[in-house]
Amino acid sequence: MSLTIDKCIEAWTNCLGQLRIKADIVFFGDSLTYYGDFASVFPDKTVCNLGLRGDNLQGMIKRTEQVNLLRPSSVFLMAGINDVAHLSAEEFEEQYKQLISALSGIPLVLQSILPVNNQAFNISCNNTQIRDRNRIIAAIAKERDLPYLDLYSRYEEEGQLPPLMTKDGIHLTEAAYLKWYNTLKEFVE
Repeated sequence: MSLTIDKCIEAWTNCLGQLRIKADIVFFGDSLTYYGDFASVFPDKTVCNLGLRGDNLQGMIKRTEQVNLLRPSSVFLMAGINDVAHLSAEEFEEQYKQLISALSGIPLVLQSILPVNNQAFNISCNNTQIRDRNRIIAAIAKERDLPYLDLYSRYEEEGQLPPLMTKDGIHLTEAAYLKWYNTLKEFVE
């Protein structure tokens, strides 16, 4: 029997609803979030990682009920890397706003999209596009009075994600996650 992603999302959502867990912090995103060990950053908090490999803005919109069921005190949102090469800036902005609206009533922290390394790796998007989408995210944060965490500038060196920080041009090495963790600690303090 083959399950579709929609059936999996339905099952995960049902499970979260039945567990009735209250999360202090939710990290919501794609594979960059998925691979992060955010519970190690906040050992005294109940942390839920809702990263899903390959997810895009439309997929995350479908998963917002999972976030809502956890009744988090805060959500750190990173979204959009899987849409940069496929959506126009206008489509990106529209879908990002839909995602934010689906999470209304929850304290959100919008995180920038990280840079990529498309010099050493074959990546379909580029950092010019990512900087443009990050400007959109920052403007949405300002418009909606939401905190914005600029991780892009913490990682970018000479216009790229440094080769030693990435496995494949997009995904971070374990050591590179430390920079994100330290940024989160500074931001929360």
